Amino acid sequence: MRRMRFVAAIVLVASGLLAVAITSASNPQPASAAPAPPTATTGSPSNQAQSSATVAGTVNPNGVDTNYYFQYGTTTAYGSNTASTGAGAGTADVPVSANLTGLTSATTYHYRVVAVSSAGTTLGGDGTFTTTTPPTVTTGNASQATRSSATLSGTVNPQGQSTTYYFRYGTTTSYGTQTSPANAGSGNGAVGVNAAINGLTANTVYHYQLVAQNAGGTSFGTDQTVTTTSSQAVVLGHEGFVSPGWVVGVELGCFHGTDACSGHITMTHNGATIGQRDYSIPADSGGFQNMGLNQTGKNLIGQNRTFHLLAVTVNVTSSTGQKLSYVIHLARWVWH
Repeated sequence: MRRMRFVAAIVLVASGLLAVAITSASNPQPASAAPAPPTATTGSPSNQAQSSATVAGTVNPNGVDTNYYFQYGTTTAYGSNTASTGAGAGTADVPVSANLTGLTSATTYHYRVVAVSSAGTTLGGDGTFTTTTPPTVTTGNASQATRSSATLSGTVNPQGQSTTYYFRYGTTTSYGTQTSPANAGSGNGAVGVNAAINGLTANTVYHYQLVAQNAGGTSFGTDQTVTTTSSQAVVLGHEGFVSPGWVVGVELGCFHGTDACSGHITMTHNGATIGQRDYSIPADSGGFQNMGLNQTGKNLIGQNRTFHLLAVTVNVTSSTGQKLSYVIHLARWVWH
């Protein structure tokens, strides 16, 4: 009787195990899902310069430790990579960026962000940017040189970027002094620029150079020179004369130095030239510079024989670039 109870117990236990096995087989536990690869979105470029630019994007690691880098090059084959950098193992978008250097100016580059984790590699879309171009500059001639000043000139092409310029100057090619920066605009054509420099030493050679700057870089013009004068032409007094022989005269002097003064005189009335001549005056001297009236001048005087003092403008240009402009009055001689 005891043996039968023992056998029955074994049967019951075995039946229970079988039932559990059957239940487990009919209700299997779900397997763990595979992790998703990271997402990568290529963003916009910034800080484009002559040889560098910043590229950006976003990376979502999707919960798996992830690294990213940027591919870049002049085609969609890229060819260059930035260093691999960690983006973490979060589940939110992470802003990423890289500074690209050693680029070629005025060149279009392609780039994209790449995200890598144990779950896979994701390529961002292709983006582009173009490196900038530095301005082009040409140092021009100097003019209006005097004992202590001169006007410097040149041209600047901003190459489409907001550009400033200045002149460097000094008694050597080390310069040492510069004019205040001025605006050359942001166009794509050559712009004439100039600046006056003062406080110079008489009878001295000065070197000068035009410099222009924009986001694309800094450009330097060639070195040029200007020599200040040791003498300076001066219009003396406020009156001249006109004679019955159609001759006008203006008194001109050459002072403040040891060099002779030479150049050209033009006399005008209401903008019309009435007489002109070249002049050459020894240093530290002066006198009347006489010139014949042209037909315009003869007509003017012939129609106004009763004038007492006729206002005219005397424009003097010296061989050194000095320019003078004075208003004087012509006194008439006796006319018959």
